Amino acid sequence: AEEIEHFPGGHDAVYARRRDRPTGAHTMSDPVVSPDLAHSETPSRRGQSLVEFALVLPMLIVLLLGVADFGRVFQAGITMEAAARNAAEAAAQEYTQMVRNKGTLSTADYAHLHSLALKEVCREADVLPNHAVDGAGQCTMPIAAVCVHDTAAADTGCGSAQVSVPTSCSTIDGWSAVASPASIAPTNGAAVALPYVEVRTCYKFTTLFNLHMALPFGAGISVGDIWLQRGREFVAGDY
Repeated sequence: AEEIEHFPGGHDAVYARRRDRPTGAHTMSDPVVSPDLAHSETPSRRGQSLVEFALVLPMLIVLLLGVADFGRVFQAGITMEAAARNAAEAAAQEYTQMVRNKGTLSTADYAHLHSLALKEVCREADVLPNHAVDGAGQCTMPIAAVCVHDTAAADTGCGSAQVSVPTSCSTIDGWSAVASPASIAPTNGAAVALPYVEVRTCYKFTTLFNLHMALPFGAGISVGDIWLQRGREFVAGDY
């Protein structure tokens, strides 16, 4: 309890004196707080934060892995484009030199051009994680096929890959060895089809995680292996 005493000597001087009371005693003016509530408030909030974090964590992991896979597949696509382009260029330059030296190419010459292009694809793709070479030193991943398009149409191995082609590699099949209308117009005005080398590649890109989720109304989300298919052509011009 409090006792307020008024002392003379001041216009509004009022002094309050609190009587001595036992330790732990409460007055009517003291706030009443439940001991259980005071001690359990902080652990309760911590538990709520942990539950919320556990719910959000899987989505954050999927998001981070998705960003990482996007960068990886973008880099793999650039690598495969460079591999197809460089392989076609190397085979086209070799074709031009062989025609200058021999005039007419044999079946063995076309096979040599195929081997040269496939080795270049394998060398360029050496940095990719799924790059594979068999015991004989032949590149089995990425899969590649070569076709020399010229007016002789003598490339009997046009479009044939070095290994069996899975159905996911739909672009490596059904080529024609006859030169398509990639032509120039000489000074006499006649269109002459130039020979060119075409290289098509197919690479199996493996994501960091596989996700197959069924959604309502027959929809779904499927994330897994991605087959990257790239193709490039290079003209074997002998000017």
